[in-house]
Amino acid sequence: MESGDYGLVRKLCLSRNHLIDSYPSRVKEIRFFATIDRGFRWSPLFLWAGTWVYWLFGNGFTRLPRLLLKRTIQREEEVIDIRNAAGGFEYSDAYLCDNDSRFVFQFVRSAMDRGGIAANYVESLGSRREDGVWRTRARDLSTGHTFEIRAKVLINAAGPFVDELNQLSGEQTEHHHLFSKGIHLIVPQITPNARILTFFADDGRLFFAIPMGARTCIGTTDTRVDSPFTEVIDEDRQFVLDNINKRLRLPQPLTRADIIAERCGVRPLVVKTQGENQSRDWLQLSRKHEIDINRERAHLSIFGGKLTDCVNVGNEVADIVESLGIALPHRRYKWYGEPHRSVREEYLHQAQLMHLDSYTFPGAMESLTSRLWRRYGDKALRLLEDIREDPRQAEVLIQGTEYRRCEIGLAQRQEMIVKLEDFLRRRSKIALVVHRDAIRRAPGLMEACEMLFGAQAQEKFDEYFQELSLMEKAEQPMQQAATGAPCN
Repeated sequence: MESGDYGLVRKLCLSRNHLIDSYPSRVKEIRFFATIDRGFRWSPLFLWAGTWVYWLFGNGFTRLPRLLLKRTIQREEEVIDIRNAAGGFEYSDAYLCDNDSRFVFQFVRSAMDRGGIAANYVESLGSRREDGVWRTRARDLSTGHTFEIRAKVLINAAGPFVDELNQLSGEQTEHHHLFSKGIHLIVPQITPNARILTFFADDGRLFFAIPMGARTCIGTTDTRVDSPFTEVIDEDRQFVLDNINKRLRLPQPLTRADIIAERCGVRPLVVKTQGENQSRDWLQLSRKHEIDINRERAHLSIFGGKLTDCVNVGNEVADIVESLGIALPHRRYKWYGEPHRSVREEYLHQAQLMHLDSYTFPGAMESLTSRLWRRYGDKALRLLEDIREDPRQAEVLIQGTEYRRCEIGLAQRQEMIVKLEDFLRRRSKIALVVHRDAIRRAPGLMEACEMLFGAQAQEKFDEYFQELSLMEKAEQPMQQAATGAPCN
């Protein structure tokens, strides 16, 4: 809204509503609890009015916004330091119960279940158009084998790597990307309340403390970078720690020793290759998307965008492909979303007959019945069969996590896991909420590797932890330079 792109805000709000309707177990409403410092460029009252506009853009789909007085903030969130606060506000938005990579993979898996073809760890080496057909040379990164893929239309949806692939294919486009690096730090739980604490960081950008079970995810940074290949540096960590410590009243300030895990990536921001955007403050660029179309060569390039808008972008792409004269079967069929209510009712009935929730941990944040449905949908019925045949399948395999034996088996069959990192970080949140040393020592991890990788279990285990060790060593010189310690 700050960038003035109200049409985009309206569209994203409606997209959010659609995702909540389509994925009621995976995408849920959550409250944002914002505190505004004295002297900020806008008053809490003005920002509160803005949340009502946001609520109206979303057709009143979520709970009503609230204006927060200082005493209300202190009463409801004692951890917030209100000494420099002018007040605040509360509003609703949506969040993913699991991490974003898990949600994206579930999209991919749903497409595959309905006839789509997807490949993991396959690299494009460039494409050329011959005789009205696109020919893409590809390489399997696991085996080194190269092969050719033919297509009537080529859609470049490579996110931050769109420009790079277009260079390989010789495509000239109206738009290109700028990159904003964002990082998050995962630390021990800051507040038990299931809401997102929101602040404006010292640089004026939004700053969050996001609940993640027994952990809290804090950040983010907003640093312009020239490459999509980024890493967390000491300056990033210090920025996040300084900002959170400045705004909270913790028994002890958070330090680097409290960091359990880190997340890092780039936001691909779309600008015109030539034009007005070149002189615009890049911090004010919105998260809109653009699709460049080369109709003569049947080539599409997707720039920018947010995960919230994924269904809209997909529909827009499908419309463009049809306009190129390529028929799409079952075009109006809704292939995404959670299974029909009747499937869920059957699952809940079977789970109740099996007393599935008797396997739930004491004090767990959700029942095992809810957790399996949220993560696996109709495939949770297969997990019930596994447990019915062998109750040991309901036992936790990797100690210190919630993952049961039957889940590891399903991951091996269904979730395209090539490396241990795929399971620990992309299909689950284990590597985000458990310290790497605890993961390495976790009883059951090697057995899980054996289920996932068979004879390659030890190799995959060693590969994962060796890569982590190399990352740690690479970070040490930067940390030493930042602290003034001598570098060897």
